[in-house]
Amino acid sequence: MRTAALPPVVAAIVALAVSGIRRLSPILLQSSVSLPSAETLSTYLLSARFTAFLLVYGLLFGVALFTGLRDADAAAASTALATGASATAAFLVGSAAVLWYLGPDRGPIATAVFALGASLGVGVQFAVVAYAGVAIGESRREESSPSLP
Repeated sequence: MRTAALPPVVAAIVALAVSGIRRLSPILLQSSVSLPSAETLSTYLLSARFTAFLLVYGLLFGVALFTGLRDADAAAASTALATGASATAAFLVGSAAVLWYLGPDRGPIATAVFALGASLGVGVQFAVVAYAGVAIGESRREESSPSLP
């Protein structure tokens, strides 16, 4: 059994996107762009949250499911651990950049603590999604293949 490469790569890309999406409202409030009306702003924020949901539970889960269906040597546990680790690292980098942009006067230790806590949560979430996708794909692949006595 080996670790599949595609889910961790997709998880890193999705985690970078989600790190900005989760902090979209403070980014908009502290930027120099003119803000739209409250209704439009809330529509933008809800659309961004829905996009993050689709990226995690659509794209990442779909890639993990595809990996489980197509790759007989992929192990669900090691793929989930690699996915969680890559998502944690990517979200940490993205969050640190966003938090530094939002409050450069905040110390680097406080920024690291805030970013690390959120990153660990995202890493666990992505690992669970990847594990579920690969495991479901494996079980579907085994059901569809004929078993010889």
